[in-house]
Amino acid sequence: MNYDGYETAQGKPFTKVQIKRIFDREDFYSGIYRYGEVTAPGRYTAII
Repeated sequence: MNYDGYETAQGKPFTKVQIKRIFDREDFYSGIYRYGEVTAPGRYTAII
């Protein structure tokens, strides 16, 4: 992401930890919303 010119919301380069946190949200990017014991289709189209 840094190579392609993307920056964090604070305008800084991405770190390995930030990238890991993005991938840890797999349910969200798969189009699934999860809150506690509730699982439902997400509002947005899955991107992975």
